[in-house]
Amino acid sequence: MKSIFLCMAALLLALCITPQAWSAANPDHIDPCSLIEKEKVMTAFPAVKAIEKQTIGPNTTCNYLNDKGFVALIVSAGRADHRDGLSALVGMGEGYSYRPVSGLGDSAAVAVTKPEPKLGITGGSVAELHVITKKSFVNLAPVRLEVQAGSPAFTGLKKLAAEMATKLP
Repeated sequence: MKSIFLCMAALLLALCITPQAWSAANPDHIDPCSLIEKEKVMTAFPAVKAIEKQTIGPNTTCNYLNDKGFVALIVSAGRADHRDGLSALVGMGEGYSYRPVSGLGDSAAVAVTKPEPKLGITGGSVAELHVITKKSFVNLAPVRLEVQAGSPAFTGLKKLAAEMATKLP
């Protein structure tokens, strides 16, 4: 009887805490897949062939897949815990240079790979574009897409980010 009571108490506690934990991590319940039509992403990046939503705990990402089913672009969104795009990215480490990006949201920044010849990294590839609008953020990470800083592909990525940012709460 005691073990049944403990099981029920644990279950009740989990059910009571889970909604608050979800709300604390993503209080606006932002679905990154709803921020833009998938066709617009596919037009900007023809290598993208499908879309897949992935939720792990309170975090949801929108994964845009290539023709082999591998993630080509990751989009995440949520409540911003920084007011400055650069501050949000600098924790990525020393392998990147960080630059502000003007004209996107309230604050935006990009992380660009630094060259590392010993590892075969030429540098200049966009790792993440982070845009903060009001109290929310959208982050675009081109994983298997060729997006060089300053290239037409980067301009396309910024256009997608700009549209997504307008739909943030």
